[in-house]
Amino acid sequence: METLVVEKKVVQRNAHRNDLLKLLALGTMLVDHIGYMYFPNEMLFRIIGRLAFPIFAYQIALGYSRTSNLKKYVLRLSLFALITQIPYSFFSPEMMFNPLHFNVLFTFIVGIGILYAYDMGILNLKRFIKDNNYKHLLFGVALLALAIIIIVLPEVISFVVKDFYLEYGLLALALVLLFHIFEERPWAMVVCIVLLYLLHGYYRVALWNSAYLSVLFWDNLFNYKYVWSQFHLESGFSQLQRYYFNAWGVFALIPIMGLKVINPSWIKLNKYVGYVFYPAHMALIILIAIIMKSY
Repeated sequence: METLVVEKKVVQRNAHRNDLLKLLALGTMLVDHIGYMYFPNEMLFRIIGRLAFPIFAYQIALGYSRTSNLKKYVLRLSLFALITQIPYSFFSPEMMFNPLHFNVLFTFIVGIGILYAYDMGILNLKRFIKDNNYKHLLFGVALLALAIIIIVLPEVISFVVKDFYLEYGLLALALVLLFHIFEERPWAMVVCIVLLYLLHGYYRVALWNSAYLSVLFWDNLFNYKYVWSQFHLESGFSQLQRYYFNAWGVFALIPIMGLKVINPSWIKLNKYVGYVFYPAHMALIILIAIIMKSY
């Protein structure tokens, strides 16, 4: 545990503020949510909005590495996750109440748990290499396995509880972990994240054509000819857009990578700006939608 704290302090010294990146994420998220609520048929709003999530995921991975108090960081996220859940539960064009739809801050809290399990797993494996204590090997392998299990757990729960939805789910949790693992190896990060988006699109084909029936899902998942056949339709491009819609997020790697080289340190935001903006803009968009429907 002490070694992990020391390693985190080294990362903190090397980390820099990314407030321009945060502004870009907030702006594209706002565009996405305006399009989602008011202009559902205008896909440009949603495409622009795909940039927001990968940037937030990157910020979470960076925040985990540089925070001086992980417990306070998680408690702060938890507080605003609970606050945000009120407007988020109604946040759809129909404004129907969905209490089992959990906002992305809950996803990030789970993601931080995965990062911690991963780091402690790697730390135990390093200890095993030094002292050949098989207890460290067992703990290391178990913790890494736990991280993988947690990544896929939201998808498993969604098969059992039909209304359950953790925003971005498997994609989000895997993305946060990749940003963390490859923080100091940017080109490896790019390759792995592009592969993640490609595999996630493949997974969506298998999932959405299984009607959430586990047997049919596994048949689809391991039948690449079936998956490929989904794109050989008259509406092939629209199908590709449907399954790989989130893949527009790979373009967020451009500002993420760019701001590793260019550090606009003169732009500084209060750390609570993003936390407050998230529930506040949702509540305002819902209020405007209610007013519009009343006329």
